[in-house]
Amino acid sequence: MMWYTHVVFGVLFYLIAVLFGAPMNPLDIGMAAFGALMPDIDHPKSYISTKLPGGSVMPRFVEHRGTTHSIEGALIITAPIGGIAYWITESYWYAVAFLIGYISHLLADTLTVSGIKWSRFSNFHPRGKIKTGTRGEGLVLILVTFATVMLFVYIVMPEETSKNLGWAMLMAIIVTFAIIGKKLKRLK
Repeated sequence: MMWYTHVVFGVLFYLIAVLFGAPMNPLDIGMAAFGALMPDIDHPKSYISTKLPGGSVMPRFVEHRGTTHSIEGALIITAPIGGIAYWITESYWYAVAFLIGYISHLLADTLTVSGIKWSRFSNFHPRGKIKTGTRGEGLVLILVTFATVMLFVYIVMPEETSKNLGWAMLMAIIVTFAIIGKKLKRLK
């Protein structure tokens, strides 16, 4: 999946966590988005590798969709990032948000034809039907973005969303295409 699809997955999964009691905080949402990008630190041309200082180092030592695309990698990478975030903020929610985003990346990559091995200690390697960068991914991006926008609106304005569901859905469709319209044009 492309980086922007992963970001939307990360935000969606964090908003689902908000429904179950996680704090609704822009920094937590940002940490989930950051976590959703992090597994691709193993690819030299990934968005995170090219934007993060020192991001080009990891691809020299690990293969793409290897260690960083596993539960073990999620825990190993979340520990120091979550520790630093806790040291700065005294809140464990940033680590939780980062881990939620990270796991969302693994779930999204499971939908692709390459799939991922969820654990380095298992041969379980689920694969989906989506090819990265294609219209199939575009459809997933549309659906996930729409769900994210709808969930965000519901969390922020639950009563208004329930009373005016049709209008909320129409606005969510408009916002969805405003957010991802240019990205959809790039897909094959």
